[in-house]
Amino acid sequence: MRWTSLCITLSILLALLTISAPAVRGWEQADFEIFDLVDELEKSEGTDVNFYSWLNVSPSASSSDINRAYRKLSLKLHPDKNKKDVTAKEKFARLGKIVAILRDSAKRERYDFFYKNGVPRWRGTGYYYSRFRPGLATVVVFLTVLSGAAQYMVGWINYYQERQKIAGFVADARTNLTQGVPKSQGAPTLGRSYVEVGGRPMRCEVKSDDYIIVYTSNDEEPVHLNTAWIQKPSITSNVFFISWPINTFYKLTGKQPPSPAAESPESSDRDDEPTKKKKKRGKPVAVTGSKIGGRRRAVAKAQN
Repeated sequence: MRWTSLCITLSILLALLTISAPAVRGWEQADFEIFDLVDELEKSEGTDVNFYSWLNVSPSASSSDINRAYRKLSLKLHPDKNKKDVTAKEKFARLGKIVAILRDSAKRERYDFFYKNGVPRWRGTGYYYSRFRPGLATVVVFLTVLSGAAQYMVGWINYYQERQKIAGFVADARTNLTQGVPKSQGAPTLGRSYVEVGGRPMRCEVKSDDYIIVYTSNDEEPVHLNTAWIQKPSITSNVFFISWPINTFYKLTGKQPPSPAAESPESSDRDDEPTKKKKKRGKPVAVTGSKIGGRRRAVAKAQN
């Protein structure tokens, strides 16, 4: 069971990492630069503005056309002519970066690709890591929370698997109960039967829809299986970074951790038995016998 839980945990972590990985080819550093400039330009000038429209040239413009447009726009955006504009230096620097990309044939080809197909929303883990650069503590906390969430999910998976296993034993035992029973009598649902466990037939007794007793051998104690006794997973018991400090606290203080109340087979059997109520004793009466229909019947006679 532990190996199964470990394999499920690793599978979930692998699936999460696969989802978080980019679904397309890995972006290069030049692509990251284009992404940043596109975001800055759209934020500053509007979402319908691109490199070519900002320079007032067509996408098929030649290098000489781009240079002439750059000289014209640089004179307009120069910080010396826009001293009252606090964003003048930022715009002038952005203009130089955009023209540098359009002057480079390889970088311009990459920009034309994103210009026609659109800039991707998901830009890869490398892009976001290089922009936000989380520290070691942030990475450790993220991985710890991710692994804890995976553990919690595995706990619920195991919980439902145990319930299905018990339900399967009950269904198999009831199927074996119907063998040799006439259809007119109806299919029995409770009683002694047998199930196969690991390829071995074992005697069992179906107590209810969710409760079955399996007799492994004559010398060993029977195994009670009840879905009501399966402990549901909880954050305090199934997530290691929460359960470990709690268990350490109880060990250091010497206190006993609160254990979940589990119903034992003996208490369940006692609950199934009808409760006997004491009858109230009435006044003493004299009893005489009278024979009715072949049986002696007691008749109360009032005392004087």
